[in-house]
Amino acid sequence: MKQKDIQPELAGAILIVEPDADLYSRIAAQLACTGLAAIPAINALEALSILDRRTDIGLVFTAVNMPGPLDGVALAVRIHRERPDLAIVITSGVVSLRQSSLPPRCRFLSKPYEPEEAIKCFRFLLGVNTPVSTVRI
Repeated sequence: MKQKDIQPELAGAILIVEPDADLYSRIAAQLACTGLAAIPAINALEALSILDRRTDIGLVFTAVNMPGPLDGVALAVRIHRERPDLAIVITSGVVSLRQSSLPPRCRFLSKPYEPEEAIKCFRFLLGVNTPVSTVRI
């Protein structure tokens, strides 16, 4: 990934790579309640394109299973290789990944999960200490 055409944005935004619009909307709304910015991507190729253009992203949240030539695990491997500064959270309801097999700033979150659980994980990886909103979606 190359760093060109960078648009300065809010630091620590979360790139959510999720083909399911309803799941994206739920987590994005919860992020907004905690003051964290969400950026959507429907597949790995779109996520890589966004990461090429933006430096404000601090974390990538990706589903394992998604349409396109790269799944979430392949996306995470590529991101970790090219941008090791980024935290990554991988989620799936079909497969399970052992934490010991993941890089240091990468976590696995099993579906189904509560939005608050995801937010807590994001905040930990981003080093954010603000309280999690109790607003339910």
